[in-house]
Amino acid sequence: MSGASLTVGIGAAPGNLDPQRSVNGPNLLLGIFAYDTPVTLLDSGRPAPQVVTSWKPGKRSYSLTVRPGVTCSDGSPMDAKTVADNINYVADPKHGSPMAGVAVPSGATAKSDAAGVVHVSLPSDAPFFMQNLAELPLVCQAGLRNRKMLAGASSGSGPYVLSKAVPGDNFTYTLRKGYTWGPNGASTSAVGMPEKLTFKVVTSPTTTANLLLNGQLNISQISGSDTTRLKSAGVFSAGSQFIGQELAFNESRGEAGSDVAVRRALIADLDLTDLAKVDSGGGGKRANGLIADPKICAGDTMTGSVPNFDPNQAKAMLDQAGWVAGPGGIRHKDGAALSISLIFANEEPTTAATAEYIATQWKKLGVDVKLNEQSFDQTSAVVFGKGAWGATLIGLGVSNPATLVPFFSSPSPTAGNNFGHFANAQYDDLVRKAASQDGTAGCPDWNAAESALFKDADITPISTKPLLYWGKKAKFQVIAHVLIPTSIRALAG
Repeated sequence: MSGASLTVGIGAAPGNLDPQRSVNGPNLLLGIFAYDTPVTLLDSGRPAPQVVTSWKPGKRSYSLTVRPGVTCSDGSPMDAKTVADNINYVADPKHGSPMAGVAVPSGATAKSDAAGVVHVSLPSDAPFFMQNLAELPLVCQAGLRNRKMLAGASSGSGPYVLSKAVPGDNFTYTLRKGYTWGPNGASTSAVGMPEKLTFKVVTSPTTTANLLLNGQLNISQISGSDTTRLKSAGVFSAGSQFIGQELAFNESRGEAGSDVAVRRALIADLDLTDLAKVDSGGGGKRANGLIADPKICAGDTMTGSVPNFDPNQAKAMLDQAGWVAGPGGIRHKDGAALSISLIFANEEPTTAATAEYIATQWKKLGVDVKLNEQSFDQTSAVVFGKGAWGATLIGLGVSNPATLVPFFSSPSPTAGNNFGHFANAQYDDLVRKAASQDGTAGCPDWNAAESALFKDADITPISTKPLLYWGKKAKFQVIAHVLIPTSIRALAG
């Protein structure tokens, strides 16, 4: 149904809409409508052309051929120079983009030539370089020159343009004319593409489900118990699996989590099978790694690495580490209480239930647990910036093993994404070995590196659960966890 307007529910406000300054879920979702990426990912994990039509790897280098004729919403070209400028901006550490090391290797440099080719020099091996580029939103020259404008306006070459923004409430995107370079040549002239999309902040999944059922929302991502009603009503859905919450510790000096024996004991005190049911609202299962199946490097990296569930053994481990029960049952060592502040975002009820489950178990173990429930933005600001926390429930949401590295091997948050101040020597050694091999050839070492994180209880994924978008009077495709803007069709009725 051409000319239609659809409303899309998002579970939290996106904050600053600069697509290269935030990696929160709502901002990433909005970004794909206004901003193209160099390539897209297929469900297999292989990259497919978009703005970049072909690529050639070299020794710590890549040559990217940019599609001619791609234009920005203001009419300027999305040419090789602009693609190179985007890579250079994100890769330059002085800009502090959270996409450095995730979408583009930190320290990479790019130059364009007159033939429309971008020549990228890499500071080190980057075996999944092209897959990572699928996560780089390309900003046009106007936005690159004036980053402040991107906080509330779009400057991209994507199929939609941000036409209205009410911060914290709703964001309207209008269809572009003449867009012809989407995945597989998709264009905005296709019959049924909605003329307008309004993204509405709805923080309650139950409310979101109600609004979908009564037609006030047309598209939204929902997981957990509220999906039962949507399934029963025959509401259209598309998607795959994703990793739910992951339990990570702050390993800074002075924190309880700085002791590997404490971390392993706290994980051994949790029945991860039961906890996965809580975290997924009964609709998922226990995770087998930091990336959900199907994944580029197949395999179960958790079995044999994560401590087995054994509360008695957990108590013994803490006893051996010198943490003995004191007044009120709280364990102490050298006069200090075993105290942990568990911070988590309050957008999903299953996250709160997961945190409460963990707190209940740990309190029985003799831990003074303080639950710290914050908004998504507040939690991110504390965990990735300044603020006190001892453990957190987090969702990294990466697409391949290489994108995990900045979270566990980079400097502390003041200079990178290493939010937990992790220092796992075995992980670092295996990553160096894996990264020296091309693509999937390094998978055995990538998987071993992931297992090293679990052995030291640096991070523990809890569940996998369906990552489904639901549609009322709308259909669409979800490929490699991404809602494809050019696939959305408004339906009559």
